[in-house]
Formats: sequence, structure tokens, C-alpha cells
Amino acid sequence: MPNDVVLAWVNYARNDLEMGLLAMNSIRNPRLRPYEIILHHCHQCAEKMLKAYLLYFSGKFDKIHVLDFLRIACTAYDSGFNGKRMIDHCVYLDTFWNIKYPDFTVSVDASHATRGINSAKRIYDFVSERIGLGKVYFNG
Repeated sequence: MPNDVVLAWVNYARNDLEMGLLAMNSIRNPRLRPYEIILHHCHQCAEKMLKAYLLYFSGKFDKIHVLDFLRIACTAYDSGFNGKRMIDHCVYLDTFWNIKYPDFTVSVDASHATRGINSAKRIYDFVSERIGLGKVYFNG
């Protein structure tokens, strides 16, 4: 069972994903949805889950924000992190690591946000299973 520190990271990751889902699902007009904020929360969710995994197995992680680097660090404990889907999810979300800043130059829309939420959910579930928490099925 994960310790309190690991569980705190998991809970913060869950909150990020829930905020992304809330923003996506509560605003009816797609033109008004804050896709940049949704994708920021998706990236944050994935980052926190990968760091929770590293804390669980090694008690530490590097202070970096690149998901693919964190994913690679996780492979030291589980080769499943080298799976194509996990790589694809991390690489996709890494596209948006700096989306929280106004000078981000890529325009995003509902399809980006939907894919981002899917990637964040998959990473969340993948890590949850590996640290003994089981899968979580999010609404939305």
C-alpha cells in the first residue's frame, strides 16, 4: 500500500484530471471551453502520477516536467512503461507542457483536449494499478 506522501501525489493528480474533466464537460459551448487549461491539467495529472510512481519505488524523483523523461525513469522498476501506448500518451501530453503560458503558439481545440484527457486517464490508471490502487474509471 502506498504511503501518505505517494497518496498525496495521487490525490493531487486526480484533482488535476477532475478539473480538466469539469472544464470540458461543464461548459456547453465548445468555443468557450478553456482547452489550454484543460490540457495543462492533463499534463499535470500525468506528471504527478509518474512522480508518485517514482516516489513509491525509489522515494525520490528528479524535478523535471518532461513526461517522457519521467516515464523512462519509471522503466528502471517496470518495463511496462516502455509500452507503445504509454510512450504515445507521454509524448502527446509533453506537446502541451508549456501551454499554461500566453506565448504558447499551437492552437488547440476539442479534439486535442479529448485526446489529452484520454491520455491522462490512461496514465493515471496505469500507474494506479502498478502501485496497488487499481483502476479508476472517471466519468466523462
